[in-house]
Amino acid sequence: MVALMGGKVKVLRLDQRSGLIKARMAGAAFSTGQFLVFFDAHIECSHGWLEPMLERVYHNPTTVVCPCIDIIKHDTMEYPNNAQQEIQKGGFHWGLIYKWIPLNATQRAQGITAPQASATMAGGLFGMSREYFYQLGTYDEEMKIWGGENLEISFRIWMCGGRLEIVPCSRVGHLFRVKNPVSFPDGSDTVSRNTRRLAEVISNTSLDGRV
Repeated sequence: MVALMGGKVKVLRLDQRSGLIKARMAGAAFSTGQFLVFFDAHIECSHGWLEPMLERVYHNPTTVVCPCIDIIKHDTMEYPNNAQQEIQKGGFHWGLIYKWIPLNATQRAQGITAPQASATMAGGLFGMSREYFYQLGTYDEEMKIWGGENLEISFRIWMCGGRLEIVPCSRVGHLFRVKNPVSFPDGSDTVSRNTRRLAEVISNTSLDGRV
């Protein structure tokens, strides 16, 4: 399949399992384009998904954009028409777990195609300027495998003068799992570990003995 792309697609394989965070950092370093897109593997792009994202970053290179995430049915693999799905933005629980938040009345009044500022991203699907990704410092290299990196980079985007948006005109289907299929090295809980690191970094406080 890659050979049919005429050299436009290159596959980078890591020597060992490194997890989502390290894999994305390696992919960014391997890339040569001006615009980076980070997508999970279990997604399906709709026609015209890219242009609305590029347009936002073209006008403001410090804007990080997320498509509207449609739900692919896990039992049938059907990608239904989600055109009437309510647009939501990202937030978080005080336990530093991502949550979806409905738009308020003012935001809904802007229309279903208006890009919406979002405090956080779900993490599996977003695009941004390659230059700005490195200005931010990429991902936190001390985080392991997977978990918490979506909130960490979301907070850093806003704290470092950037902007995070949901772009409704860009639609990408995502296969949401019923249960977590991922095993962790040595049985360690990297989600809790990374979330703790996030709390320590943003609060500039050690949590030893308190969690």
